[in-house]
Amino acid sequence: MLGIRTFKSWSHQMIPIRPLAFAAAALLFSAAVPAAQAAEPVLTPHRGVYDLSLDGRRATRGIDTARGRILFETNGNLCEGYTTSFRQVVELVVNGNQVVMDVRTANFEEGDGTGFRFTSRSTENGAPRDETDGNATRAAGTIRIAVTKPRPVNSEIDGQTIFPTEHLRRIIDAARAGQSILEVKVYDGAETGEKLYNATAVIGRRIEPGAGSTIEAAARDPRLMSLARWPVTISYFEAGKESATPAYSIAFELYENGVSRQLVVNYGEFSLRGTLTKIDWLTENPCSR
Repeated sequence: MLGIRTFKSWSHQMIPIRPLAFAAAALLFSAAVPAAQAAEPVLTPHRGVYDLSLDGRRATRGIDTARGRILFETNGNLCEGYTTSFRQVVELVVNGNQVVMDVRTANFEEGDGTGFRFTSRSTENGAPRDETDGNATRAAGTIRIAVTKPRPVNSEIDGQTIFPTEHLRRIIDAARAGQSILEVKVYDGAETGEKLYNATAVIGRRIEPGAGSTIEAAARDPRLMSLARWPVTISYFEAGKESATPAYSIAFELYENGVSRQLVVNYGEFSLRGTLTKIDWLTENPCSR
């Protein structure tokens, strides 16, 4: 699943672009279950390309056109840990003004959930915009956050919080178990690295392998056609804020191996649809856990 990070548009509105370990998303059954004890779906290393377009079914306040592309890559396993990289380029025309946002992120997550490293860079029309670097370490019932960019900040968050790849694994595990709701706290280093989200995932009914008459060419790959998938919608609420409206939400179909298709990212002001256009399978290393 892709993870979506955030960038500021030319109008200084916050537009979430969170890497989807979709994946994010990141991204999900009881947050009280420690990561090491959770069921263990096997995530397949892969590289996916998604073409983005404006979702015309939803309100698009001030947005004339939008198009873009996501490149998402994930590798690793429980033994080695997981690396993910994400690039999203979006071209918006807002009230006649064009802006091109380019967001790049790279993360490493320990397989046992004890550590997480993150970095992100963004540009606006080619000019540097935001930069974030930091790490999170789980210890003694808490998680310690050390951010070095954009400014040095040290903090602690709830030890029951999980990181993006574990979030994705829990969604798959919950879906397999027939659960329809999963609520957890998720930390992914988004924006300035200081935000924690309460994530609510709504999981739909299982879609049997190969079902569906309008599957895009890339999703007709034999390895995907042999797998079940589930429709999933995740709403992200900023922790510490009392609001019935999520900061953003993302919907997609999630395969058992962690691949996503049919993305819809709702930013409130507008929504983008993402169509899987290419998938490459990367080398899998054995893991005995």
